[in-house]
Amino acid sequence: MIRDLSLTLRALLDDPALASAVPELAAAQIVFDRPSEQFSPAQTTIDLFLYDIRENLEMRSSEPLLERQSGQAVIHPPPLRVACSYLITAWPVGGAELPLQEHRLLSQALQVLSRYPTLPAAFLQGSLVGQQPPLPMLTAQADGLKDPADFWAAIGNKLRPAITITATLAVDRFAPI
Repeated sequence: MIRDLSLTLRALLDDPALASAVPELAAAQIVFDRPSEQFSPAQTTIDLFLYDIRENLEMRSSEPLLERQSGQAVIHPPPLRVACSYLITAWPVGGAELPLQEHRLLSQALQVLSRYPTLPAAFLQGSLVGQQPPLPMLTAQADGLKDPADFWAAIGNKLRPAITITATLAVDRFAPI
């Protein structure tokens, strides 16, 4: 399920319809690597590093869902709502003024991702297809990384600009009754 979320985010950022509006982003590869000091992509890259997975307590529900099928009632226990947080960094390769290229790539990623308060159904992959309610996504929220410098030191790299996004998905815990 988390893999499907990562593939969904890649599909969003790789959307061919974006090529004219965000050409640098459209040309970048999308990866999910840990951005340690050894991370050095060979081509311009947007890295979506999954750094946190936890229950979204605000979306917790104890109410089962009732569905009627062929005259029978099927009770679906409420799903576990899991928030997955990604750190998005840009890694330009070649050309002049690499920091400004990095800023442009991050701006384009922010522009694309901030369009969607929920993950758009057209991009959903695998087990995420058809999940209800629509899967919320928060982009560049203030409560992302509490102390970025500590985070970067912990993964063995220097502080760099990044965007945090958090998407919440539903995980079925029990079979329907």
